[in-house]
Amino acid sequence: MQKKLRKPENWQDFESLCKKLWGELWGISHKIKKNGRLGQLQNGVDVYGIPNNEKEYWGIQCKGKNDYLNSKLTSVEIDEEIEKAKSFSPKLDVFIIATTQSKDVKIEQYVREKDLENRKNRSFEIILFCWEDIVDLIEENRETLNWYLGINNYRDKYDFQVLFSNGTSKITIKPKFLRSITKFRTIHPNFEVTRTMLMKIPKFPTMFETNEVNHSWCKLEISLKNIGNVTLDDWYVKLKLDKAKKISDNFDVPFWLNEATKKMIFDKRTLWDYDELKEFLFEPVNKEPIIQKAGRTFSIFFIPEFDQKSLNITWELLARDFNKTGVLEVKLEPEFKEKINYVQVNKEFDFKEDKIEIKELIEEKE
Repeated sequence: MQKKLRKPENWQDFESLCKKLWGELWGISHKIKKNGRLGQLQNGVDVYGIPNNEKEYWGIQCKGKNDYLNSKLTSVEIDEEIEKAKSFSPKLDVFIIATTQSKDVKIEQYVREKDLENRKNRSFEIILFCWEDIVDLIEENRETLNWYLGINNYRDKYDFQVLFSNGTSKITIKPKFLRSITKFRTIHPNFEVTRTMLMKIPKFPTMFETNEVNHSWCKLEISLKNIGNVTLDDWYVKLKLDKAKKISDNFDVPFWLNEATKKMIFDKRTLWDYDELKEFLFEPVNKEPIIQKAGRTFSIFFIPEFDQKSLNITWELLARDFNKTGVLEVKLEPEFKEKINYVQVNKEFDFKEDKIEIKELIEEKE
């Protein structure tokens, strides 16, 4: 289930939301109060009241957390607020910690343990409500929901965009291939073997350099952008090619290196696994969230089949509270460089028809 309500923009708005929500939950909309004013000592309680059918006060501590600064609720902070709440007068029966922080199993466990410890010492009950819990309560209580959506216009809009560098989901590229034609010829007085017909001795690259460039590699620059109004956490993007001969996300390997050189340099790299999966995975460094209107750009490289006319790239965004899929379309218009190789045959019966092969276009660097 996706949580469609975005968090309040500041701590004051969150405190007002808590007062409105728990006023409805407790059935005391006109009796629930904020504790003092900004700057005054509040003894760990921001909002308080006596719920219907209860005899003692319940208090709420509102902990607004900033996603952009990665601010998190800590056990030390919880201990401090509990100690402050013990000095609230009159004494509390229930102490609620409400936070805009997303659910965290460790901090929830810590609060449960503190609750048992506190009640064993004949003090108040402690309950933690994280943002997902609060959203559930808002959606179950129509008055608060209408207030939050209508007056404040806080309806979340999740959206994500994956495009090519040209700003569209469609692009045309022209892969380069070699059309190699082998001609068999018998030598006779009128047939002269020119320099272009002589076989060249291949030059073998050293471990860290190559004299060849593979022009058949195609580069696609992919742009990712959060076009919604919600920060996306714990996100990554998968791209899957429906058809390709070879693919690479480049790692630190120059995409133009021939396969033999790549293997000599990075024999153990996971680059080779991609050939089977035809899939790329983009994850942000250190799991950084992507805020509204922010984006990322990266490149992928592939070699299509020589007779391939199109390529579809299915992408999928997976985030904590949102996911989306889409398709990028690549039109392929292959270009061929022709090369004729002559093979000398000494006898008439060794003569064969011309042999045509389509290969990757690999040439020596200029």
